[in-house]
Amino acid sequence: MDNIYLSKKAKILGIRKHTPTEWSFNLGVRTEAVPGQFVMVSLPGAGEVPISISGYNANSIELTIRNVGKVTSHISKINQGDYLYVRGPYGNGFPLQEFVGKHLLIIAGGSAIAPVKPLIEHYINNSQFQVDGMDIIAGFRSPRHILFHDELKQWKKKCEVRITVDRDEDYAWMGSIGFVVDYIKEVQNISEDTRAIIIGPPLMMTNSVRELFQHGVKKENIYLSFERHMKCGTGKCGHCRIRDKYVCLDGPVFNYDEVKELID
Repeated sequence: MDNIYLSKKAKILGIRKHTPTEWSFNLGVRTEAVPGQFVMVSLPGAGEVPISISGYNANSIELTIRNVGKVTSHISKINQGDYLYVRGPYGNGFPLQEFVGKHLLIIAGGSAIAPVKPLIEHYINNSQFQVDGMDIIAGFRSPRHILFHDELKQWKKKCEVRITVDRDEDYAWMGSIGFVVDYIKEVQNISEDTRAIIIGPPLMMTNSVRELFQHGVKKENIYLSFERHMKCGTGKCGHCRIRDKYVCLDGPVFNYDEVKELID
């Protein structure tokens, strides 16, 4: 029987710096994962932290990490060629087959674009998995906080992408300003059959769900990620529990109809 607590040693194959506090690490570890799942990442002497997978292929995965605490501050100081330790993947990802042939709307706030990045690339790069149009609304704090510049440019060639910032700290910014919920009304062809994915801060998710209802999207066609509640990966510590749900086990991706009373 596999030991669910056993980590794999993973060499850092590459590092991309996005902002002063956010990096993507390409780790040489092989794993089978579904977009939306996460892994537990540890560094000896520092601790362990749950991180959503922001990209993967046959021989490596990408993790996008923000320096916000003890463990991540130590990780931010390591270099290409160093090692991290990874266990997982854990949790339930996005129901990929459910979106095939449907209009897909993805709404992400800030670093929450990372967990949906593999899902977007899944449909863009695999011709056998076709959606009936895909719209992406991605909101960031400011132009300096935008992640995945290169990927966003590529996505714009294949689908509709709207980038918005809460405030403009750069006079060269020519894009949208405001909250993601403000731009849902600009998405074409929203219907009750649209499949929507929302991931980000709780207030943003709540407001986005309310706006989608105004456009007739059925509650059972809305999916949320509670990734910020992920803890030990196995549900043993109990810190991911929200009423009768364990985010590490039952999520982090949930259908809205399943957790409509749990959005905080």
